[in-house]
Amino acid sequence: MKQISLGIIGFGIEGKVMLRNSLWLKGARIDAVADLSEKARSAAKKSGVKKVYGKYEDLLKDDKIDGVIISLPNFLHQEAAVKSAEAGKHILLEKPLARNVEEGERILSAVKKNGVKLMIGYDMRFDPVLSGIHDKIADGFFGEVQIAEATNITGGPFAPRSDSIGPVRVPSWWFDKELAGGGALLDLGSHLVDLFIWYFGEVASASCFLKYMYRTDLEDVATCILKFNNGPVATVKAGWFSKGFIESLQICGTAKNTLIQLAPENTSSIIWKGIVRKFIGRNKNSAYYLELQHFVNCLQKDEQPQPSGEEGLRSLQAISSAYRNAQTVM
Repeated sequence: MKQISLGIIGFGIEGKVMLRNSLWLKGARIDAVADLSEKARSAAKKSGVKKVYGKYEDLLKDDKIDGVIISLPNFLHQEAAVKSAEAGKHILLEKPLARNVEEGERILSAVKKNGVKLMIGYDMRFDPVLSGIHDKIADGFFGEVQIAEATNITGGPFAPRSDSIGPVRVPSWWFDKELAGGGALLDLGSHLVDLFIWYFGEVASASCFLKYMYRTDLEDVATCILKFNNGPVATVKAGWFSKGFIESLQICGTAKNTLIQLAPENTSSIIWKGIVRKFIGRNKNSAYYLELQHFVNCLQKDEQPQPSGEEGLRSLQAISSAYRNAQTVM
């Protein structure tokens, strides 16, 4: 099969994660990076990337690049995705699809018009445990699911960065509602909303309770309630307020129940992953790696990758509906 050549647009934390995982891809490689930051471009060169650009428009002019991974702030998603589609590049776009439904629809229109593929970067779908839950729900393992609850609590923009030294410098766009589009719910909660839509199908109604601990324009605590047409009432809890990190999923059905804590990981899991990294070099069950490999496989086979742009839009529609029906709590 054809070797797939990829470019990364935006070489921040997520871009670096993608590059690390791409080193083990079968049938693809990262050949180019674009970033306005000289420091980021220098880091890309040191990591072995052959072509480095200041403007991503220059990267898009490269006929040898088949697809791009867009890892930019929310307010740049629409412009970068539309220009990439117009340049004939297939797209892996980091979540969320866009700041709002209107921007998302414009992205999907450009993708359709130019005949390229679009995948949204909801990597949780590729976690083997969570994809296993999807299969069990489909097979009726839990019976009729009555309660579903998911939690993702971190420090949000203030969380320590793996590549940072000293105090965390948070880009100002994080706290600008116009630029970010939303707070903890759109940032962290969108992963969980997407997961539940994947599990249970069409959302009938959505609402949320929001809290503003740090007195900014964006919520730092969110509880979102989703009612599904053919499923349970599901609850998504997201927050930017904690020094700790917790990520969990609970499914309760008429036949079986499960409670999964994804983070923090237990000691044995951390030790095992350390061993894998030391002696093997990669974890074949890494969600990021599996996500990238799926994208590459779909490009090679001319298949639509999942989650698709349409699925990303459905998640964005549910979140937008929740925001419209939001209540602020003290």
